[in-house]
Amino acid sequence: MKFDKILEYQKKDAELLALESEAAKSAEYAAFAAAKARLTAATEAVGKLSHEAAEILSAHTRLAEKAKQLSAGLDEFDGVLEGIENVNEADYYIRQISAISDELAAVEKEVAREDERINGIAAEYKRTWEQGIKANEAYKAALAAFNAYRASVAPRVKEIAAELEAIKKDVPEKMMEVYNSLRGAKKLPAFVPYKVEAGTCGRCFMEVSGDTRGKLKNPGDYAECPNCRRILFIPETN
Repeated sequence: MKFDKILEYQKKDAELLALESEAAKSAEYAAFAAAKARLTAATEAVGKLSHEAAEILSAHTRLAEKAKQLSAGLDEFDGVLEGIENVNEADYYIRQISAISDELAAVEKEVAREDERINGIAAEYKRTWEQGIKANEAYKAALAAFNAYRASVAPRVKEIAAELEAIKKDVPEKMMEVYNSLRGAKKLPAFVPYKVEAGTCGRCFMEVSGDTRGKLKNPGDYAECPNCRRILFIPETN
C-alpha cells in the first residue's frame, strides 16, 4: 500500500517524540533548567557589575586627576596676596582662589561619592560571585542528574532511531521530505486519513475546499489540507 511505510514511520516516530516529551517534562529537566537559569542570571549579574565597576573606576580616576590639577592650581596662588596693596587686584585674586576652592570642594565631594559607590559595588560583586559559585555547583549537580536520566532512556532512543532508519529506506524521498517539513512545523501526525463522507480533515476536522475534494475521490488519492497543511489520504484496501 502506498502509505504503509510512511504511516509505520510516523507511528514509530511518535514513540521517539513521546520519549522526548517525557524528558522535557521530567523533574530532572525542570531542576536542570532552573539551575541553568540561576547560573545564567548570576553570570550576567557579575558581568554587569564588572562593567559598572570599570565605569566608576574610570570616572573616579578622571575626578581624582581633576582634583589634583585644581589643587596644583591653588598652590600657584600661595603668597600671591602678600605685598598687594591694590584692593581691586587683591579682590581679583581672592575671587580666583575662591572659585578654584569651590570647584575643588565639589570635585572632592564627587570623589567621595564615587568611593562609596566603589565600596558598594565591591560588596555586591562579592555577594553575587558567591551566589554564582553556588549556582554553578547546583547546575553541575542538576546536569549530572539530567544526564543520568537521559542515559537511562538512551538505549530505547537508539533502538527507535535504528528502527526509523530501517523503515525510512522504503519511504519515497519526496514523501519523507514532506513528513520532515511538517514535523519541523510541529504538525504531527503529518499524514492523516481523509473523511470522505464528511469532507473534512482527519486531524484539524475542518471542511476542505472543493478543489481539494476533487483530488480525494479514490483509495490512494492524497492532497494537502488547505487548513492545517497536513497530508490527507484515502486508505487503500487490500
